[in-house]
Amino acid sequence: MNICVFCSSSSNLDAAYLDAADALGRAVARHGHTLVFGGYDMGLMGAVARATVAEGGRVIGITTKGLSAKGRAVVAGIEEECTADLSARKERMVELSDAFVTLPGGLGTFDEFFSVISRVKAGELDAKSALLDVDGFFKPLAALLDDACARGLNSTDWRATCEIFDDAEALVSWIENAR
Repeated sequence: MNICVFCSSSSNLDAAYLDAADALGRAVARHGHTLVFGGYDMGLMGAVARATVAEGGRVIGITTKGLSAKGRAVVAGIEEECTADLSARKERMVELSDAFVTLPGGLGTFDEFFSVISRVKAGELDAKSALLDVDGFFKPLAALLDDACARGLNSTDWRATCEIFDDAEALVSWIENAR
């Protein structure tokens, strides 16, 4: 199975976030799955990919012409595909993937997460998603989404296709059993 990971590319992160990314990458590889990610050796993106490679797993990194032109390094040992821009990168990552995991991140990560769960809700994508919660990062987001459902603002419960975990091994096992 191809598991796509959306996450921060920031390099100024607490060790807890990097440890979670490492644990996820190793779990993906140990379970025999392929990691699909944003390609670059930065922040949580780099940590999850390096861990998958170190554990002997297959990794497909989707990069962009613009970011590569800025000199961003690619993780060693991956299969790289280069796309025209961020929109094409996100679409290619979705095309290649069977399931999606979101680690903490910023605007790009939220864009990717919401794009996937919105497409699932609209029936355009049949996939499960999971949030790997590190240090309570996703608790406010979950509360907001739960509140939107409770108020009737969202016509379906977002939790029908997305779960929250604080353990990478449990998350990967859930994805395997949810399909």
